[in-house]
Amino acid sequence: MGPTLRIIAFNDVYTLENLPKMASLIAHHRDSDPADTTLVTLAGDFVSPSLLSSLDSGRGMVDCMNDLGVTHVIFGNHEDDISSEELHARVSELSAICLGTNLPGFDPKMRKSDVVEVRARSGRVVRVGLVGTVLTDPSLYRRLPFDGTAIPANEAALEESARLLREENCATVIPLTHQALPDDKALVMAARTPPFPIVIGGHEHELHLEQLEGTWIVKAGSDALHALVIDLRWPTEMPKTGSDFPTVSVRVDDVARYQENAPLRAKVNHHMERVRDLENASLVTLPRGVVLSSIGTRTRQTSMGTLLASRVRDALSADIAIINGGGIRGAREYRERFTYGDLKSEVPFSNELVVAQIPGTVLRDGIVFSRKLAPVPAGGFLQVDDGLVLDEANVIVAHAGMPFDSNRSYRVALVRNLLLVLDHIEPLATFGEEHPEEVPAVGSGREVKLVLIDAFALELWRELGHFSAIDGDQDGQVTMADIAAAITKVSGSPASSITTDLVMRALDTDRDGVISKDEAERATRRSK
Repeated sequence: MGPTLRIIAFNDVYTLENLPKMASLIAHHRDSDPADTTLVTLAGDFVSPSLLSSLDSGRGMVDCMNDLGVTHVIFGNHEDDISSEELHARVSELSAICLGTNLPGFDPKMRKSDVVEVRARSGRVVRVGLVGTVLTDPSLYRRLPFDGTAIPANEAALEESARLLREENCATVIPLTHQALPDDKALVMAARTPPFPIVIGGHEHELHLEQLEGTWIVKAGSDALHALVIDLRWPTEMPKTGSDFPTVSVRVDDVARYQENAPLRAKVNHHMERVRDLENASLVTLPRGVVLSSIGTRTRQTSMGTLLASRVRDALSADIAIINGGGIRGAREYRERFTYGDLKSEVPFSNELVVAQIPGTVLRDGIVFSRKLAPVPAGGFLQVDDGLVLDEANVIVAHAGMPFDSNRSYRVALVRNLLLVLDHIEPLATFGEEHPEEVPAVGSGREVKLVLIDAFALELWRELGHFSAIDGDQDGQVTMADIAAAITKVSGSPASSITTDLVMRALDTDRDGVISKDEAERATRRSK
């Protein structure tokens, strides 16, 4: 038997909940018909975005990844959602090797590559190089990617791969990538002599396996529901002529087949306590006599639809926000308060919210089309924000106190898939089909509940008063202690650490641990 390398691969993990079963899956494939060497790889997007990461900046995820025995990890674009300081801390806490082939200036310095020796029982040894890259598309980042240290991904991967083959005596090189599928295909086509045996990717959230020019391109899908079990096998003896190229087999395994690893389940439960504490946190306090209702969101405009759309608009700095009524599911009335637990019931789906530049005519026609079946319920019935005024025929007549201009374009916050096929709102879907360049890229938005958490935190900030009133020591910066004191003063009750954390995260856009006056002014404009 020649050398055999097994790679257990997954990517884009935004929840801890499936990791106890993933641990059992990994253990099974380490021990069942074991390979000479086994690696466990995670191809980006692990510390963000999730509700837990908004509270702990990825500490819980990294802690659990260490228990899983992940050996190699790369950044995804969402690793840049947390502050540079927190990301540096997560890298230092990782047991895995963190590859940053196209992040040469990142501090602390990351490994451009790694070399793994695979030793067969027969004694033959092959050296396998690993490189890891993350996409650099600025539209997928909220700021300059990774402190401006990123260079073109494929160029960096090809250059380092050539060095590994030339100087490190590697038999082959395996790229780990976090980028769009067309970029993975471009990487394969650029490296045809010698080819990569496999490209292990992330970024797309769907399971994907294909062969291109003899190279496998694989992605495991999101949230650790599946793992790819990849075996690379070399001949017993090195060929005297020709390429020393391995045979590659790829299997998909589902975590649902496995029992949970009990110690890791206990650890997950411990980390998730902060999220559970948030369940009862009030997002909105309702005045006496005011009722917030989500009853009938598929047939008419509701107060819940107005509230959520308006908050989304403010959080994403859009002109207008629309939400499909079928995405608001609670069908309840609320008095006195509306909590995070209530929000989870109302918005159960993990839809991606984006901001797109949409012509006024398309928006106008889309709203009319979405409501044409009423009073027959329709999931596509569009709920609109409080800045839009519609007439009896559901035609927009005003926006933000001014006549609506159907001849101009507006920055519209909406569920990305409404521009594709979701709910079949023809004016929106036709616009997306005819103008694909105007459809924001997958991964460029944020999950709806995370956006709304930020939105409600922004509203709470507005209610706390002016910056100078919150800045207790008048040093020009608002700290966590300043926020807690202001919340206590306004509410008359001690501020919870979770509420304070959420307000800080919503406003601290440069992630330096304090809120500057400029950040506060931007937030105030967004929450108006």
